[in-house]
Amino acid sequence: MNSEIPNRDESVESVDRAISARLSKLRSMPVDLTNLEKAIKAQILPPTNQSRWRALALRPLRAIAASVVLVSAIAAAILLSASSGPVLAEAAQMAQVHREIVSGKIPVTQVSSINAANHMLDQEAPGAPSLPQLPDSHVMACCMKSVHNKKMACVLLKDEGVSVTLAVASAADMKLPTAPVQSRNGVEYRVQHIGDLSMVMTERNGKWLCLIGPMPADRLMDMAAQLQF
Repeated sequence: MNSEIPNRDESVESVDRAISARLSKLRSMPVDLTNLEKAIKAQILPPTNQSRWRALALRPLRAIAASVVLVSAIAAAILLSASSGPVLAEAAQMAQVHREIVSGKIPVTQVSSINAANHMLDQEAPGAPSLPQLPDSHVMACCMKSVHNKKMACVLLKDEGVSVTLAVASAADMKLPTAPVQSRNGVEYRVQHIGDLSMVMTERNGKWLCLIGPMPADRLMDMAAQLQF
């Protein structure tokens, strides 16, 4: 009975020989990789084309960067030209300056004379326009203001108990507004009114002057005529 049972080792060897024979046949069969090679090459750009593609891709970025630089240069030129020329102090802006000085919202330095005010202003802002002498007025306080980045010296006066602000700047920095013109002793004044305030603006001795107060414009022009440079 035992002679009829196949030998286990012989069976394993027989299976191994069959597998080896099949593998040998597979190794000998040719494999066509042409289509695979073409597909791979189609997905890979040649070095020259790839470099050209990168250059084309970067060209819009370079154009945008150049545009940004150009726009920045134009903006800087506009700002420079705007800051180098005279600016306009609007009537409403000057009226606000006067009210804030009188109410104490703008920090001021208490002074008792124009000379003291000029000394303080020169220490605070060297090169700032000096204030002219104004007789028959009681000097109360002074401060420096900036209008569109232009320096303006301000002094608070008392004329017959009424608060008046005298603002002085370089005539090269400030321009006169388009407003009704009145002449007094050969000097032309631009006259404006905001609420209860009158203001007169003029140019004298290379300075831009503005007087503001709750009084008739004629009285402010009388005060301006007394200014001594």
